[in-house]
Amino acid sequence: MIDPQYRHAQWAMLSLERLHAIVARSTNPDWPRSANTRSLWRLDEGRNGSPHRLYVVSERIPDLQVLAGEFGAGPRGVSTTEYGPFLNQLAIGQEWAFRLKANPTKSTPSGEPGKRGSRHGLVRLDDQQEWLMRKARECGFHMPINRLEMPEMRIRDSRTIDFERQGATVTFTSVTYDGILAVDDPDLLRKALVNGIGRAKGYGFGLLTLVPLASTTRSLGQR
Repeated sequence: MIDPQYRHAQWAMLSLERLHAIVARSTNPDWPRSANTRSLWRLDEGRNGSPHRLYVVSERIPDLQVLAGEFGAGPRGVSTTEYGPFLNQLAIGQEWAFRLKANPTKSTPSGEPGKRGSRHGLVRLDDQQEWLMRKARECGFHMPINRLEMPEMRIRDSRTIDFERQGATVTFTSVTYDGILAVDDPDLLRKALVNGIGRAKGYGFGLLTLVPLASTTRSLGQR
């Protein structure tokens, strides 16, 4: 839990590069000398002055001293849990409410032999929805179709984010999806929950989170 009024946290949250470094340092004691282990993370901004929430999936429990120094997070503002028991209960046919902040992209061939193509962010809403539906099939789930014959998902935020990295400007397409998913292949879904979905995972994209439907159906649009 991050207090949005904490000045140093405000400074840190202005840049994905800073957030990337903080999460990496809190979960990898050898960073930046060794970057062999990478963590998934996502920052959900609070509304009307409520705390922001930083979610992290990592091999190690994040270092509380690092988080406290950077975000002002005290012992009551941090909680951790083993992921295994939750992952093991996933089964075919289950339905969960989900949130995913992703960097949907497409690759364009160069048209020249031996030359790499280019990758671009998807900015049209239809393309962003199609991207998630394709990724869902690859990751062992689908979004049920509602009475309007539309998948049970919505794009709650779509924007372009720019930040400086090593003297160059980096641009990401950032899309936050909310919705309901049904489990088709628990093993593929477990891999997606641990390894992330899509690109730019080190910069706060790709972390899929699930919550029980019973407690979220009425407030899905308010999270």
